[in-house]
Amino acid sequence: MNVIEIPLSQIEVGDRLRTVDPAWVEFLAASIAERGQDTPIWVRKLGRGDKYSLIAGGHRMAALKEAGKEVAIASVVKATETEAQLLEIDENLIRRELTPLDRATFLAQRKTVYEKLHPETKQGGDRKSDQSAELCGLIPAFSEATAEKLGLSRRTIETAVQLHGLIVEDVRKTISGTWLAGSGAQLLTLGKLTPDLQRKVAFFVIKHPDVRNVGEIVRQIENLPKPPAPEKLEKFLSFWRKCDPEEREQIVAYAAAQMPSAACRAAWDKASDYEKQTIVEDFAPRFPGFAKTQVAA
Repeated sequence: MNVIEIPLSQIEVGDRLRTVDPAWVEFLAASIAERGQDTPIWVRKLGRGDKYSLIAGGHRMAALKEAGKEVAIASVVKATETEAQLLEIDENLIRRELTPLDRATFLAQRKTVYEKLHPETKQGGDRKSDQSAELCGLIPAFSEATAEKLGLSRRTIETAVQLHGLIVEDVRKTISGTWLAGSGAQLLTLGKLTPDLQRKVAFFVIKHPDVRNVGEIVRQIENLPKPPAPEKLEKFLSFWRKCDPEEREQIVAYAAAQMPSAACRAAWDKASDYEKQTIVEDFAPRFPGFAKTQVAA
């Protein structure tokens, strides 16, 4: 790749897959004004004229304009339009600050571009049953290649592509940059709603940013009664599910110390034959004269 200086007026930005974050642009602009442009943008030549198309570096381009610069340091890449799309997608996917919504958008677009570059992975078929059967073969092929390239798990890629398809396009644009774009679990809940209800939720998120639960938003939109407060046991079980094995062991040790007899009975009643044998072997040495054969399995 050749690294050259190109006037900003000769670089066409076009439609970007990722919206520009004004706060990040402001930060980059201040850095560029102080130290200059450290990282080149990526461009490709358009025809035989003096125009270039931006591949990667939308935030840097906006920051250069914000800083009052007239030229950009750019790496000129030889690539077709489809190859340039793939480069833009991959350059964004390797960034850690991507939200779950951004990642879903880029991975879904990468799937489309991947099919263009590798048409053998996509077959014809007009019936829905044919399309469903072909998707089962398409996703694994796409996912394995993408996972190897980007270091993402196959499951992560498949879930992201499916998530992108569940949320309608105008809703994705509306919620981009909101708290909802950063919550994978809430996005999955949103994706299960009808398109019309998705749009209502999206507008609610913009108007009431402090309400950060899609289920609660739907309840308020549809004017449904509040669910009953969870019982103490339900609260504890919810907390228990979030604990790691070490934390669970600490909880069990504490609870057993408070009610040792109840803990022993519960452990014995719920134990498998193998676990009962383990309990016997553990307790037998603690009771002189206690025989294993006296304990019924």
